[in-house]
Amino acid sequence: MKKPLIAVAVVALLALIVWLSVRDRRPRGTVVEIEAVTRRSVSSRVKATGEITPEKKVEISAKVVGEIINLPVVEGQEVAAGDLLVEIERDLYESAREQAQAALRQAEVASRRVEVQLADAERNLRRVEQLHRDRLVSEEALDQAQLAVDTARVELEAQVHAIEQYRSALKRAADDLARTTIRSPMDGVLIQLDAEQGETVVPGSTNLPGSVIMTVADMSRLLAEVEVSEVDVVSVELGQTAEVTVDALGADAPMVGHVVEIATSGRRDAAQGTIRFRVKIALDDPDPDLRPAMTAKVDILTATSDDALAVPVQAVVKRTLDEAGAEIRGSAAKGLDESDVVYVVVDGRTDVRRVATGVADVLYVAITDGLTEGEEIVVGPYRTLKNLEHDEAVRVEAKPEDEDDDDSGGVEVRVD
Repeated sequence: MKKPLIAVAVVALLALIVWLSVRDRRPRGTVVEIEAVTRRSVSSRVKATGEITPEKKVEISAKVVGEIINLPVVEGQEVAAGDLLVEIERDLYESAREQAQAALRQAEVASRRVEVQLADAERNLRRVEQLHRDRLVSEEALDQAQLAVDTARVELEAQVHAIEQYRSALKRAADDLARTTIRSPMDGVLIQLDAEQGETVVPGSTNLPGSVIMTVADMSRLLAEVEVSEVDVVSVELGQTAEVTVDALGADAPMVGHVVEIATSGRRDAAQGTIRFRVKIALDDPDPDLRPAMTAKVDILTATSDDALAVPVQAVVKRTLDEAGAEIRGSAAKGLDESDVVYVVVDGRTDVRRVATGVADVLYVAITDGLTEGEEIVVGPYRTLKNLEHDEAVRVEAKPEDEDDDDSGGVEVRVD
């Protein structure tokens, strides 16, 4: 009974010795993913979402109060400059014009009457002055004659001002009457109709907006209007190229445009607590199926670096280094500035390298100083790279076969 047990123990001991020897021969070090530094084109982009809008559109509003008695247009209709759009009830304004005309005529008649009175007073004054020289009338009679002339002149001046006032009132009444007929200010398309025949419209005031009856837009030039965060807007410039994608038309063929307007003041987004700036992109060749208010996704090309040394963005991490380039860790690093670094693999060990970065896109960042083409750098995994140190032993494990066909080049993408 003891001999079989001894044999089993011997076999187990031999197996343990073999396993330990095999394990000791396995390569040691932290498992990492590496990638060679290569040259490629890197483009920096600003992404934003907004809507399609015409470059030129006019809101047609009422300038007088009244009921719409004629609305000969429909939404989507093409109109030319001068075409009739709306007619508002005219009776009240025709009556006001006639009253103003009558008041003006009455003022003109009163003015002529005062002119006659002035002429008579002036003749009487000349007679009284002659009689006064002949000592046939008293000084008091001369003063009364002069007073009559002065009074008539004042009344005539008052009538002249009254005529100007009544003429102004007549002009205003005529303008109000003319405003009951609204015509298109430009060639375009009626993109929005907000009123119906029979509705009463009102003009706007200082504190209250007026009735918007319709909107006419020039659809020959369309814009994508988006809001860009304060962090990104500093890299946006007039004339930059942009790609505009409208989901309603499909995302396979984005339209090309260019930045034509950047707001100088921002708007606070209360929901996110950020400042956003309005940016407008003119479409070079808009799709004929585009409609105002369609959702648009915009990629603005802010910078491009051709044939640049580039590494995956996750390969660049922050570390505190001293003047000699050695890592500083723990409490000694508090209060010191961090630098952008990558870990270069040299003979199976890591070499921390301070780098200067340039243009970056979603996947790659251009390196302007600190690396040479062909050097192998650590690109992942993220958790390993986060705690990696200088002069640490590393090893690269072969990827599974299903990953060999992946174009990611061993780059691990982490989404927080």
